Amino acid sequence: MVEQRVVNASSQVELRYASFETRLVAFVLDVIVLLAVFALFFAVAFFQILLRTDFGEKDTPDSAVWAAVIILATYCFLFLPLYFIGLWAWRGQTVGQMAMVIKVVRRGGRPIGLARAAVRVGGLNLLPAIYVASLLGLVATGASEDALIALILVLALAGLVLILIQIAGFLMIPFDQQRQALHDRLADTIVVEPR
Repeated sequence: MVEQRVVNASSQVELRYASFETRLVAFVLDVIVLLAVFALFFAVAFFQILLRTDFGEKDTPDSAVWAAVIILATYCFLFLPLYFIGLWAWRGQTVGQMAMVIKVVRRGGRPIGLARAAVRVGGLNLLPAIYVASLLGLVATGASEDALIALILVLALAGLVLILIQIAGFLMIPFDQQRQALHDRLADTIVVEPR
């Protein structure tokens, strides 16, 4: 494999583009971290249901279900984006990227900043976020059960297409000269192995 390098203009430090394999391992590590945090949100969401039903002795009130939905939506729409935006803007690295010693930077090696971090997260999560928001909106409207089932099936198909787009965007990495995924291109960022 040909080693490709980029020179950081501000400090004349040589940086190597991160390989697909390194980025994949960093992603898997981030998924492990995020699943652990999700387990905490899930536990809080459903523990409050258990408490409000006297551990299953009473019927579940709608308010308990909505509280669980709000807790889980907080994870999806607040924690997840802030995890990526905050860490990329602050350090240029998520926890998985720290472990794999790779960093997200602008071309030339400069930090990406808050705006590019948000664009990069949008490229990763905007379409799935729209999908989940649509699904929650449907449930909140109180539509008939048949209408909800039909719309959920359509959204599930749309979700599958969105997942395939994300996979295709990630699979661009080995074939791109600068090892950019779709979200890197959208934010004009590169992922490097600092020396």
